[in-house]
Amino acid sequence: MTNKDKILEIAKRNKGVVLTSQVTAEKIPRVVLTNMVNEEILFLVQRGIYVTDKGYVDDFYLLQARFPKGIFSHETALYLQGYSDRAPILPTMTFKYGTSTSRMKGEIRPVIVSSDFELGKISIEKNGSKLIVYDVERTLVDMLKPRYDTDFEQFIPAIKRYSASDDKDINKLFKYAQYFGLDVELQKYIGGLL
Repeated sequence: MTNKDKILEIAKRNKGVVLTSQVTAEKIPRVVLTNMVNEEILFLVQRGIYVTDKGYVDDFYLLQARFPKGIFSHETALYLQGYSDRAPILPTMTFKYGTSTSRMKGEIRPVIVSSDFELGKISIEKNGSKLIVYDVERTLVDMLKPRYDTDFEQFIPAIKRYSASDDKDINKLFKYAQYFGLDVELQKYIGGLL
């Protein structure tokens, strides 16, 4: 199997998308990617991300590939999981304390947490792409944190949609709220909906 064939196999496994990091992991020289772009077998979408003519990449996948240490959160997580109809103008991603965010500003809204980074982290499929987000319960609780400037025009409809959902897990929601010391605040919004 040639290096081109190996790269096309990577693309086939990833719905037509190839990341430079995947090619490097397979110990394939990067010049093969350049040659495939020159031959119009692959197309450069952005630095480190290539796609075949039948491949599809959405903006959220591009952000996830560009900032792989981040987790989609807050209003963005609500939108990706169907709890908001409003696509975020500036997507929000949460990062672990110590992550440099200077090059991210303008592309995303970075939120830094010092602990509990992994709590509520899940993987979802959206438009054929695998994305890492916080589950809806963690997202709703995060939006109540005083240091986050929550858009309540999105939060209120989301909490109503959540309370009417068959997939809701009220125990998990209140467990997160207690963990972060926001159970009294959460009760103000959800008390009359249950």
